[in-house]
Amino acid sequence: IMSEYKTIVLQQGLEDVAVDDYQFRKIKSLLRKELNLTKKMQNDYDRIQMADLLEDTFPKDAGLDKLIEVCQSIRDLEELAQRLKTERAKVQKKGKNKTAVKKRKQEEPSSSRSLSTDNELDMSKPSSEEMRKETIKTEGSKKMKLTQEQTQLPEPSGSNTQKDEGCLQTPQKPIPTPSSSSSNKTPNNGNLPKEPSKVEGHHRDPKQVMVLKVTEPFTYDLINNKRMFHATVATETEFFRVKVFDTALKNKFIPQKIIAISDYFGVSGFLEIYGVSCVSDVNVNQTMVISNTLRRRANGTPKIKDLFSQTKGTYVNGRFVVTKKNERGDFIYYGIEDDTGKMEVVVSGPLTCIKCEPDNKVQLICFQLTSRGDTWQLKSVSHSYMQVLPEEKSLSPDSVMNTSLEPYF
Repeated sequence: IMSEYKTIVLQQGLEDVAVDDYQFRKIKSLLRKELNLTKKMQNDYDRIQMADLLEDTFPKDAGLDKLIEVCQSIRDLEELAQRLKTERAKVQKKGKNKTAVKKRKQEEPSSSRSLSTDNELDMSKPSSEEMRKETIKTEGSKKMKLTQEQTQLPEPSGSNTQKDEGCLQTPQKPIPTPSSSSSNKTPNNGNLPKEPSKVEGHHRDPKQVMVLKVTEPFTYDLINNKRMFHATVATETEFFRVKVFDTALKNKFIPQKIIAISDYFGVSGFLEIYGVSCVSDVNVNQTMVISNTLRRRANGTPKIKDLFSQTKGTYVNGRFVVTKKNERGDFIYYGIEDDTGKMEVVVSGPLTCIKCEPDNKVQLICFQLTSRGDTWQLKSVSHSYMQVLPEEKSLSPDSVMNTSLEPYF
C-alpha cells in the first residue's frame, strides 16, 4: 500500500496538470518548515525529489494526507485535493478487502480443527447425525428455491473464495447461454445510449459482453513498473469503457469475442478489472448482436463543440488532428481541432516521451476534461493513453479494405 500512496502523491498529485510551476512553488513554500526545506532545496527540488522527501518525512502514507491538506488550502488546487481523497479511499478499501480475506483464511483452519474436536467429543451421542439429516431434509425445499433465484455464479464464501491480486471470485465455470427469448430481443436504435454506461461500486455477478476495441498494454506507473490496457465492451443495449490492470488478460480481450466479467469495480465511468479470475469464457455457441449504431457510438470521437457543454471531470476518448505543440517545463501543450472548434491538450508524465508533432493524428484515451481560465483543456492523468496514428493511405476504388475490425483504439 505504501508504494500506491507514493504513486498517488507523485503521479496524481505533484505531476497533475493543475500543479504548474507556480503552484508547485506554493506547495514547497507551505511545506517549508515541516520538511525542513532550505532556500536551496526550495529552489532546486523537482517533483520527484519532493515526493521522496514527503515519503521519508511521513512514512505512514508517503505524505498523501499532508499533500491533501496543503492542496485544500490553495484555492486553485481544491479540486485536486478532492481527487486525491478519492484515490486515497480506493487504496484504503483495497487494503481492507485484502485484510478481510487474509483474516478469513486464517480462521478457516481453526474452525475446521474446532469442528473436528467437537465431533470426537460427541461420538457418544448418536442423535447428532440424525439431527443433521433432519436439518438437511427440512431445509431442502428452501435451498431449491434459493438456487433458482440466484445468479449463474454463487456468492463467494469463506470456503470457496479464491484470491487473485485483490480480485475476489468463485471458481470459474462456463457461463450458461441465456434463454432465446432474451437473446433475440434487438433494441430500438432510438433507445441506444450515446455515452458509455456508468457503474459505481463493486459488482460480483457476471456480465456477458462483447469486446469491441482494445489498446496495447502500456506502463502507467514508472516507479513500480505497473502496466495496464484499455478496452471498450458492449452488450446489445449499452457499452462500457474498461481499465484492465492485469496484462495477462490481453489474450481474453479479443475484438468480437464474447466474455464474462465479474468482481469488477465501477469507478469514474470505467469498469476496473484487477485479476485474471475476473474474466472467463462463455459457451462457444453464444451469440450477441451489436448494432452498427451502438458500435459507432462506442468507437466514435466527440465533436469539440460538444465537449464545451460537458461536465468538468468527464473522461474523453477520441481521434484528433494536432495543430500545434508547445513544451513548457514538465508539460507539453498541444492544440487539436476538428470542423467544429479547437481545444488544448495538456500532457505530463510518461506521455511526454511520445513523439507527436503538428499535422499528426492522435488517439487520446482517458483524458480528463477541465479548464484554466477561459481555456478548455483535455489533460492527461495517470491512466491516460496516447497514440500517434499512422498516416492514412489513399486507396484506389479497386482496393479492398476491411474496416469492420480495428484491433486498437
